[in-house]
Amino acid sequence: MKSHGIALCLFAFALHHGAARADAPAASQAGGPQNAVLSIYDTGFALVSEMRRLTPARGANEIEFRDLPAGLDPTHISFIPLDDAGNIEVHQQRYRDDSRSAERLLQRYTGRAIEVHTASGHHHRGALLNAQGLRQPDGFVLLQADTAGHLFLNAEEIEQIVLPDVEQHAYLTPSLIWQAQAAVEGPQNVRLSYRLDGIEWQAAYDVIMAEAGDTAYFNARIGLRNQSRAHVQDAQIRLIATERGHVRDQQRTARSAERDPRTTVPLRYAYGATEPTFEEAVAGLAPVDTYPLTRAVSLTPGDHQFVQYASVQALPVERFFVYDGVRFDRFQRFRRNDWNYGTETHEIVEAHLQFDNTTVDGLGLALPPGRFRLYERRRDGTIELVGEDQLLTTAVDEAGHVRLGPARGLRGHRERTGYTEVTPLRVYEESFQIELENNTEDTVEIRVVEHLYRWHDFEIVRSDAEYQQAAPQTIEFRPTLRPGGRRTIHYTVRYSW
Repeated sequence: MKSHGIALCLFAFALHHGAARADAPAASQAGGPQNAVLSIYDTGFALVSEMRRLTPARGANEIEFRDLPAGLDPTHISFIPLDDAGNIEVHQQRYRDDSRSAERLLQRYTGRAIEVHTASGHHHRGALLNAQGLRQPDGFVLLQADTAGHLFLNAEEIEQIVLPDVEQHAYLTPSLIWQAQAAVEGPQNVRLSYRLDGIEWQAAYDVIMAEAGDTAYFNARIGLRNQSRAHVQDAQIRLIATERGHVRDQQRTARSAERDPRTTVPLRYAYGATEPTFEEAVAGLAPVDTYPLTRAVSLTPGDHQFVQYASVQALPVERFFVYDGVRFDRFQRFRRNDWNYGTETHEIVEAHLQFDNTTVDGLGLALPPGRFRLYERRRDGTIELVGEDQLLTTAVDEAGHVRLGPARGLRGHRERTGYTEVTPLRVYEESFQIELENNTEDTVEIRVVEHLYRWHDFEIVRSDAEYQQAAPQTIEFRPTLRPGGRRTIHYTVRYSW
């Protein structure tokens, strides 16, 4: 490696694993990692848990753990004894990695014999007296073995540095060193745990609708990205979903839209929700859901791979359409007797997709939140993208539900036609008209959602269409429109408080 004009040529070393260092008492080596479990959090880090086998002597011990990943956070290293919690007590724990820089490695050789090759072809042998000034003129000081004189070298003059018996004096790989007291002698197992930043997961769902429209090919994959410097070999993977990760994604989406001058972010009801969104929230990091992968996975630094999670050739699905026509000006929220509250509208009818996460239908395993893309198969065998959304956590035996965006050929219009103060500050009536259009070649049902947002004490006093109460303050009409059809719905609600 090169650093500030120095090439450290690490050859002719006595590379004996476990050789005692001259500056440390004899140390015992812990065994290599076994049964590694990687818990990857949705906020961009992972907790590694791996078994290590120790063979301490009774009394004081120095124990070294090698084969640790580069770049781990030493403040998050801990262990749990597996055999007997009283067998070993760790008094001091040090983390060493001398390979991260030339200066760090050379510091280990201060006062020891090294060999320096210069660009002019000279070879110098002697004890290194100062390696702190590699960036300064004549900052490299060597006590020559043959003349006992001091040699001052400029970093730019140095071509190679040979460090003998390097494993006796330096830690070339990230290592953990324990000063520990063992109650008994003999082998025992510990589970070592540490944190790695820069490891992420993301679920991706690709769904292709069949021509009949009632089944779809369902494919779920987990993307794993390793932006740390760690090598992970044959680890069991657990995906951890947290409340903080979920809220962070929502807030990022909302803020991105707010920064776009072409868009506005009004408060709106999502289908099935009882309150309009979006609100800032304080969220915890504790796991909300855990999703284990069925196969062991190996990750290398810079790796970005996708692991198969679930696949169903013909999953029963249901497509439906929703018109939820109210918008909210966020500055008017909770002003229940404001005559203008809730009169902002839009005309978009949204397409939705729903499926059952059951064993009978071919799934039956917990689905993590992730990007959901719906495709339609064309007659020539190609596919086209028709919608994209974020699938929320879907437990076993629950329904998965996504919004696919505006439905082509469908339109809605919502208008308030009356607002009456029956009893001042006590009773109010409000009337609405909803117009629907179907400009497609199919007969469709449109779910018309109306939120009774002014107060929980309400009564529908007039309606020219059947409805059902879908939530405590929500009603839903479900008219059917033929191709080219039109439909108008009128209703009046009375609030009392």
